Amino acid sequence: MSECEHQLAPKFFQAPSYIDGAIVTEIVQGHAHCTPNPRTHLQQRSLFSRSIIEDTNLSASYDFVITGGGLAGLVLASRLSENPSNTVLVLEAGESGDAAASQIDIPDGTYFSSMIGSSYDWQHVTVAQTNLSNRVVGWPRGKLLGGSSAINAMYLVRPSSLEMDAWGALSLSNTDDSSAVNRWNWANMYAAMKKSENFTPPAPSVQSVVNISYDASTHGSGGPMQVSYPAVMINIVANWTSALAGAGIPTLEAPNGGVTMGAFISPSSINPANWTRSYSRSAYIDSLPPRGNLHILPGATVTRLLFSDSSSSSSGLIVNSVEFMNSADNKLMTISVRREAILAGGSLGSPKILLHSGVGPKDVLDAAGVPVKLELPGVGQHLQDHLTAGVVWDTPLETAGDLYYSQSDFSKTPEFQSFINDAVAFVNNSALFGFTNDSATFQAAVQAALDDSASGLVPTQYPEVVQGYKAVYNLTAQFMDQTAQLELLLSLISPGTVSIQAALQHPFSRGRLYINTSNPLDPIIIDPQYYSHFADVVMMREGVKLARNVGVAFGTTLGAEITPGPDVQTDEQIEAWLRGSGASTQYHPASSCSMLPKELGGVVNANLQVHGTANVRIADSSIYPFEFAAHLGSVTYGVAEQAAVIIQSNAFTVPSSASHPKSSSVGQFVPIPWLATMPCILLLCLAGQSFI
Repeated sequence: MSECEHQLAPKFFQAPSYIDGAIVTEIVQGHAHCTPNPRTHLQQRSLFSRSIIEDTNLSASYDFVITGGGLAGLVLASRLSENPSNTVLVLEAGESGDAAASQIDIPDGTYFSSMIGSSYDWQHVTVAQTNLSNRVVGWPRGKLLGGSSAINAMYLVRPSSLEMDAWGALSLSNTDDSSAVNRWNWANMYAAMKKSENFTPPAPSVQSVVNISYDASTHGSGGPMQVSYPAVMINIVANWTSALAGAGIPTLEAPNGGVTMGAFISPSSINPANWTRSYSRSAYIDSLPPRGNLHILPGATVTRLLFSDSSSSSSGLIVNSVEFMNSADNKLMTISVRREAILAGGSLGSPKILLHSGVGPKDVLDAAGVPVKLELPGVGQHLQDHLTAGVVWDTPLETAGDLYYSQSDFSKTPEFQSFINDAVAFVNNSALFGFTNDSATFQAAVQAALDDSASGLVPTQYPEVVQGYKAVYNLTAQFMDQTAQLELLLSLISPGTVSIQAALQHPFSRGRLYINTSNPLDPIIIDPQYYSHFADVVMMREGVKLARNVGVAFGTTLGAEITPGPDVQTDEQIEAWLRGSGASTQYHPASSCSMLPKELGGVVNANLQVHGTANVRIADSSIYPFEFAAHLGSVTYGVAEQAAVIIQSNAFTVPSSASHPKSSSVGQFVPIPWLATMPCILLLCLAGQSFI
């Protein structure tokens, strides 16, 4: 019998159940797999890195150049390279991630050995937030192949059908055909999201601890991304849906099928074959056979898109090459584009590239010293994020944090390391205000504040951006009772404590991001303008009250409240706590390159084309015109799957008259204004020295 056959032979293993906080061992029958240990899997990763190259292997030109090797970028790379006639290049600023494979692949690494703050994190920060006691808020984003899908908490929670259909309707303009807009309705996006998935139901041993409601038909089968549940559950989770029911929030029997509101245990991006994280690289790239038409270059920071001097008046500006800096030797290089440049840098990366390419609001570009190629006011506008705040109790029961820090043999097993927080609930405005008349009164107040909000809160001089804000504001204000306004999340990762977080889902505050220098290596300026609209702090205040009610329904499972504590009770006290230290980000930035008509400050049309360009598209979380009541990973997989179909069907071809000059080939320096503004030390770096 071969080693693999031996491993596949039926065997018994111990699977823990959690009863009243104590570990009870039961014997269940199962099957081991050829790679039961994640670390064995990690040792084999180099065998699958066939498409990851060094700059010496670059071709001079590619049909498609994708800027960003994160969640969406790698999905697109995989799908577009399925056609052997397409040549595809991915330029990723971060590293491959191979050196940190154990941190990436082990699910609970997202809590206990986080990569936030490391070289695999962009380490973005906001400007000081006036309405958060002048706090600066960290916005971590993944800086490696897989992007934030390699470091996030792996929840798979979709938006509602109402939100998706509203997005499609909002995206319609006079220049779009109905078929393009219909791609973004629920029916088509539902199919695209399922296309990315391969769903595995929870194991019987898990179901015996926590009765998980699911409907396999709401998920995909045979897709690249593995979707399942942890190998073990902790007993506190079993109380989740019953506690929510006690607080008036029913169990959602079929999550992710178009209805959001209710309580459930979310599936996650987990591979049940070896209990590892399933993310865009492992799902869409590592599993591929060798493809000579796909190149992925880590350590390549895209600085600008370069436009042809000649462009067709009917099609718009034509990108003929992409400029990037290679971190291996700090050289500026250019790659010619034969068909399209696709931005997949996320809500922060994609607008930054556009701005440094001269595409964006003229006032921002002029102030930064970047020549205007295309005035497009919406770039960087409509910026939104989900804020969250947690109520914390002590508990007499054992948490995942207790088990992890015990450093027991069990805590080091792949089964335990697959446990992540999965208990969530979504509530609408009526549930948030306790099903009283206060809900209707609050909604009326929000609707009445539209004009004042639009004139005072939208940071722009362009009327079309203001009109876009009004359109989205009206939409989200109208469905406050029909869609979820707040998410509740159960967290068990700290020793001796349990947290229930209240996360705002449809913020009315709007911010922006922009540049203030012409140097693409300088940080982008991020200003979400948290709590600039009164509705956001009111909804989170009521969310804290609701979380407390759920805590009461848990009974003796929870002990004394630690945070914000028994001294914080009145509305004024809760709001002061939220502004002072309680509220922070849920890490879901969106909408900075919104899919809206140009007359509403939009950046891309329903075909994902940047308005005013012939061959630039954006496919990432920056295109959502409003925040969804969801986690953004699942819907972004759907966007990337949709984008691949759109691009395959009608990709632009750069005419020979607009091709990049042969003199500017791979690896050559190109004259650009921002080099003259760089410090001497950086100029030395560009000459081939290492960064200090």
